[in-house]
Amino acid sequence: MFKILLQFCLVYVLVFENKADSGVLLKRSTDSSVQGYLTERTCWWNEICKEEFQSLFRCKCPEWSFCRAPGRYYNAFCSMANTGYIWTQPVLIRRT
Repeated sequence: MFKILLQFCLVYVLVFENKADSGVLLKRSTDSSVQGYLTERTCWWNEICKEEFQSLFRCKCPEWSFCRAPGRYYNAFCSMANTGYIWTQPVLIRRT
């Protein structure tokens, strides 16, 4: 019984969880053109990490999240989802 339940869960994850609400597979684009920060601090979850049309990040997202936006010309927020437009953030060098 456990084996059948496990197989069902695996099929569900592989088939249904990889699709968006509309039934279309989600896409991801990455951009590494921004290379600096306005402040040397870590963002809170769901905080704006990059404002639209700005050439610097406001803050660095935690390791377990992405600086993501719906498109290139939108505000980007720290999020655990890796879909949409992902801004690749450089390593934040902390001075001691």
